[in-house]
Amino acid sequence: MDTTRQQLERLIDREEIAPADYQRAATSLGLYPSMPRWRRFLDQLFLWLSALALGFALLFFIAYNWTAMGRLGRFVLVELALMIALGVYLWRGGRDGQEGCSPVAQAALFAAALSVGGLLALFGQTYQTGADPWQLFFTWSLMILPWALIARLPALWLLVIGLWNLAALLYHQTFGGVWLLTGEEGLARVLFLTNGLALLVWEFASHTRPWLGTLWPQRLLGTGMGIAVTWLALLDITLSDGVSIGGNLLEYCVVLGLVYWVYRYLKPDLFMLAGGCLSTILVIDAIVLYHTLGSAYAEGFLLVGILTIGLTTAAVRWLLKLHRLISHDPNH
Repeated sequence: MDTTRQQLERLIDREEIAPADYQRAATSLGLYPSMPRWRRFLDQLFLWLSALALGFALLFFIAYNWTAMGRLGRFVLVELALMIALGVYLWRGGRDGQEGCSPVAQAALFAAALSVGGLLALFGQTYQTGADPWQLFFTWSLMILPWALIARLPALWLLVIGLWNLAALLYHQTFGGVWLLTGEEGLARVLFLTNGLALLVWEFASHTRPWLGTLWPQRLLGTGMGIAVTWLALLDITLSDGVSIGGNLLEYCVVLGLVYWVYRYLKPDLFMLAGGCLSTILVIDAIVLYHTLGSAYAEGFLLVGILTIGLTTAAVRWLLKLHRLISHDPNH
C-alpha cells in the first residue's frame, strides 16, 4: 500500500491531524487524483477503446459485406489494417526504455495482434482448410508470441495466455480431453497448470522487470487459476463416495495454503485473499450439500443458505480487519 497514505492515517490515529483536515492534507499530498492525472487516465482509456473499436469494426465490416467484397478485397483490407497498426507502433518509437512501449505504440501493437487473428480466421473461412477451431487460436498465439517477447506489453502477454486457455477449451470440445489428460478433470487441470505457472513466472519476473509490476494482470491470472483449482475440488466432492478425500481436494488445500501464505505475508493483496475466501465458501457449501444433507433437500438448501451468509460475514470481517492491519503496518 502507498506509504504516504499509511503515514497520514497513522497521524490521524494519533490525533496529530484533525479528521476535518484529512481531505485537505490528502489533496496536498497528491493522494487524490489531480486534473492532470484524470486527463492522462481518460486519454489512455479513450486510446484503448478506440483501438479495440477499430479492430472489431474491421471484422464486422468484412462480415457484413462478405458477399459484396471479393476475396482479394477482404485480404487487402485486413492486411492493410495490420500494416498500418505495425507502422504506428514503429512510428511512435516501439519500446521506450525500461517502461516498455509508449501508450500509442501499445494500443497499436495490440490492435495488430487482433488483426492477426482476423487474418487467420479470414484465411480459414475463405479456403476452408478443415482445421479445427483450437488450431486457429493456438496458431494465433504462436504468431504473436515474438511480439509479446520484445514489446514489454502486459496486455499482449495476457492475450497470449488467454488464447492458450481458449485453445485448450476448444481442444477438449473436439477430442473429449486435453492431450494426455482426458475428461472434464483433465481440462480443469490443464487450465490450472497454464494459469498457475503463468502467475508463478509473472510474480518472479516482476522483481527484475518493472513493466510486469502492475497488479491487474496477476489478479486476472490468479482468478483463472482459482477457478480451475476450485473446479477440480468440486469434481472431487461431487464424484467421491463421501468417505475418502480425493487427490484433487488435497491439492486444492495445498494451493489455498500457498495463496494465503504468499498474499498475506510475502505480498499482501486483499483481492487474492478475497478470491480465496470465495473459493473456500463454495467448496464448504458443496461438501455440506453433497455429503451431509442426503435427501433433505428443503432443509438442506435452507442450511446451505444460512451457512453461506455466516461464512460470507466472517470472511468480510476478516478482510476488513486485515485491511486495517496492513494499512497500519509500516512493513507493508
